[in-house]
Amino acid sequence: MKLQSVMITGFAALLSAGVALGQGTGTGMPPAGGGTGAGGQMGPGSGAPGAGGAHPTDLDLPVAKPEYQGAPIEEEPPIPPEIDPPTEAPPTFFGEEINSENDTIFYVLDISGSMGWDSQSYTRPDGTQASGPRIDRAKAELIRSIQGLSENFKFNIIAYDCGTRQWQGSMQEANDANKSAATGWVAGHRPTGATGTGPAAASALGDKDNMAVVLLTDGAPNCGASGSSGHRRMIANANTQGATVNVFGIAASGSYRSFCQGVASDNGGSYVDVP
Repeated sequence: MKLQSVMITGFAALLSAGVALGQGTGTGMPPAGGGTGAGGQMGPGSGAPGAGGAHPTDLDLPVAKPEYQGAPIEEEPPIPPEIDPPTEAPPTFFGEEINSENDTIFYVLDISGSMGWDSQSYTRPDGTQASGPRIDRAKAELIRSIQGLSENFKFNIIAYDCGTRQWQGSMQEANDANKSAATGWVAGHRPTGATGTGPAAASALGDKDNMAVVLLTDGAPNCGASGSSGHRRMIANANTQGATVNVFGIAASGSYRSFCQGVASDNGGSYVDVP
């Protein structure tokens, strides 16, 4: 009996020691891969979270840059460049453009006796062919120019021999009604009398809102001022607003042509020979 009791006691002791070793709480070496090192710090490979611990290496981390999965981003359409609105074409006279800084024009038409000379062929405003003296050719071109005015323009007309006949007391808008009335007024004139170019052009320049004069003449001033130089001075002195005076010499030659060129030069305009 005593021997059996000793054996049971010894077996129990061995069993207890084995349990302690399995839990790592005995006085021997800690189990491999676990436990704490000296000073109570976690050793490498402990796998415990926190500062100083090794990062896990078996997580599914992305390899490539993630793609945006939201709604597609719409790009702003490009802003088109600003385009200036088209401008109205300037009026023309015998194919020459007439520039006016404030869209005004005053026509001055010579209807003196010499404008009844020199019959030649010309084109009417409706495109048909005709033959006639200087006055007919001049009126056809004046009517064509008036009909071609854009509505932003204002205009007026003076017809002259030794006196003057003005269409309207002030500038008129270039609407259809006014252009129709003006062409009818122009068509009614016949050549007569002497030539007072200076007073007629000066009268047109008396409208200080006007910045462009078209003078159509055969260039033989002989009344209303003293000689060609007197007519030129009268026109230049009246032009205080600095309007442009463009002169069209219809069949002008010699000293008459030189007079027309001088008037244009005095007033910043151009001279054009017309048949």
